[in-house]
Amino acid sequence: MHTVRVMIRTKLNGNHRYLPAVWSGNGRLKPNVALANGIERKVEGQYYLRFTEGGKRRFESVGGDAAMAVAAAQKKAAALKAKAVGVAIVEDSKTDRIKLVDAIAEYKSEIEEHKAWATYRAYSTALDLFVKSCKKTHVDEVSRACIMSFSAALKKAEFAERTVFNRFGYVYTFLKRYGKAGLVGKNDWPKFEDIEYEIYTEEDVRKMLEACETLSERALVMLASGTGFRKGEIAHAECTDINFTEKTIQTRSKPKWEFTTKDHEQRIIPVSDSLLEMLKQHCVTLDGPLLFPTRNEMPDDHLNRILMRIAKRAGIKVPVKPCHAFRTYYATSLLRNGVDIYTVQRMLGHSDIETTQGYLRAVKRNDPKLREQVNAASF
Repeated sequence: MHTVRVMIRTKLNGNHRYLPAVWSGNGRLKPNVALANGIERKVEGQYYLRFTEGGKRRFESVGGDAAMAVAAAQKKAAALKAKAVGVAIVEDSKTDRIKLVDAIAEYKSEIEEHKAWATYRAYSTALDLFVKSCKKTHVDEVSRACIMSFSAALKKAEFAERTVFNRFGYVYTFLKRYGKAGLVGKNDWPKFEDIEYEIYTEEDVRKMLEACETLSERALVMLASGTGFRKGEIAHAECTDINFTEKTIQTRSKPKWEFTTKDHEQRIIPVSDSLLEMLKQHCVTLDGPLLFPTRNEMPDDHLNRILMRIAKRAGIKVPVKPCHAFRTYYATSLLRNGVDIYTVQRMLGHSDIETTQGYLRAVKRNDPKLREQVNAASF
């Protein structure tokens, strides 16, 4: 009589349905697994409690987190049982609710502490825009309609398609953090036309090396093209990061410069003999620890400007983000020379293989080795 069932509201065959959630043998709820026509299947959706009150069947949303759904079901069952025997009980589910603005403030503080400044700024901007468009007071009130309205508002404001996609993702990541996983499906995500990353050719790199006027400029071009380091990683690289015996170079966080690597990763990668020789010559000329310091012996945050000047002298096309173009060049060079994609992923420090695949799409269709393969495959 006082049974409370945990259900998942999901879209199945074009219609939204309430399906029974599935429990494992040890009494735990299987996350995002429902029973559809007697078959267990992974689904995307929100948890609901189904119970009978006042002779009527009712459904109550309890968010997207399995553990929270179980706790809510236990509370609801106790409340219904107490009510049936005339015992007054105050359900505390409302007092435990988190306000949306408080959750956003807490999440932004967490991002600021553990992520890079650029990452914090991107999330902060997206969440500030979301809270302006969402009229809900509490996190548990946020629905699919809220985030879809946010997406529509971004498009109406004429943000670029990629920007809309990114900000949608930032907000959805935040919502998942607060138990709203499964709020949207794959088809709900904004669409964008994926563009190829800008990339230097081998001839471009040769021309840039020839156009270098100082040892420092030549070392910069060789390090960027030979390691795929991000701009911040190059700016904070030190002579002690190079192991001339092992023929490797590492990138790591530098607390004294208030620099944190992306996702707090530390990468140690092998480098060529020619790059090592260049770095050995360059290190001898330095007074401080940094490979590319400013006049005040501080990390140089304007490396892209230096590379732009070199590119202009070389008479080649100047990418919008020169350091990033070298990163793409490095990835495609590894692939062309037979390095498998998973090793490339590790060398670049990507947590997701799809990110690496995005870099490798920059391989030009007129790539010499690709032309050789195409010709070899034809009559």
